Amino acid sequence: MQALKAEVTIQVPENMVLVEKTEYKQLKEQKEFGKPWGVKELNKELELHKSLEWLRWLLRRNQDDIKDWCNISEMASGKLRYTIRPSGARKWFEENMLRIDWDEPLPK
Repeated sequence: MQALKAEVTIQVPENMVLVEKTEYKQLKEQKEFGKPWGVKELNKELELHKSLEWLRWLLRRNQDDIKDWCNISEMASGKLRYTIRPSGARKWFEENMLRIDWDEPLPK
C-alpha cells in the first residue's frame, strides 16, 4: 500500500482567528463574567426552548438548590426579579438536564 504526504495551506480570513475549543469556552465565560442574566437570557443562551413562565416556575421550584447562582427577589411592584449568574446556570442545567421533566405542565 502506498502512503502520500501532502502539505495544505488554508488561508484564514482577516476577520477570523483560530483558537482551541477550551480557550474558546474560557473566553465565552469571561465575556459573561459580571453580567447577570434574566430568565429571557437564560432561555436564549442555554437554548432551552421553554416559555418564560415555565422557566420561572422551574427556578422557583428549585430555589434552595440554585441559590448560589440565582437570586429571586420581589420588586416594589410585587413582581419577582430573577438575577442569574451565567456560569452557575450553565453548570446546574448541564448536571440536571436529565433529571428535569421538560414536558411537565405548569400547575394550575
